[in-house]
Amino acid sequence: MRRHGRSQESEADARDGHAHRPPLRPHEADPQAARLAAAGRMTPDAARSLQGSAGNAAFVAVQRMPRGGDNGEGPAEEKPMDGLSRLRRANARAEKRGQAAPTLGQADSPFGAYTVNKGRGAGPYITSNVKHQHPGSESLGTTYDELVKALDAEHLPLVAQAARSGAELDEEILGSMDATQRRAATMLYGIMTQSEERRFPGAGKAMRSALTKQGDPYHEAEEFEQDFPMGKVGGAQYYREVLAGKKQLSDKARKNLEDMSSSSSDGEKSS
Repeated sequence: MRRHGRSQESEADARDGHAHRPPLRPHEADPQAARLAAAGRMTPDAARSLQGSAGNAAFVAVQRMPRGGDNGEGPAEEKPMDGLSRLRRANARAEKRGQAAPTLGQADSPFGAYTVNKGRGAGPYITSNVKHQHPGSESLGTTYDELVKALDAEHLPLVAQAARSGAELDEEILGSMDATQRRAATMLYGIMTQSEERRFPGAGKAMRSALTKQGDPYHEAEEFEQDFPMGKVGGAQYYREVLAGKKQLSDKARKNLEDMSSSSSDGEKSS
């Protein structure tokens, strides 16, 4: 399924039976229930049911119960780290690991070859070509919007997975990609592992999280740069100013960071 923006017209199409445009999630018709459900472990339907029968106060009380139960049996789960804390920790760990200067020239990915060029700042500039690296592929831009939209929803989490050390990719999904899609995946892989991680240490992890979100057919391509602000001009500086307390994370950027893997071993492949 190719990624496109969701308009009112596409929603109407979905309700008329067009399978390629699934309708909005049912709970989106009830924003308050959706917000409350997002804050805890209940499903949106359960949230609406509890709200209707006992009111919001009861819902909030249930959400605040220790994850191990309120009878003292079993340990309560650790409260998840907030987005800012996760960003700070990912940055500190990446800084500690360090990263060598990029090797300019052709490099390989699970999807094909790409070229690492000298960039203007800390991160190199990633390109690819049709003649030698991706014969048969169509003309392809270099912006996140163009690259993300070139891929089907199921391909984007595969790109995120490819950047993890020791990850094994789904060969069936990999084999379903055409030449242009492989080229787009190659570009995203190179940008994630070679460029963004050097512009802001720890950014690769945030980008993986944003790509994984794109596997949800309800999550639009246009939302990628909202989840991962480094996709915008000045994005690396934005993250630095957030860590310095000069700016606040947007709701989508914060949620993306909170959804990142917390494993210290979940690092980028060496590049």
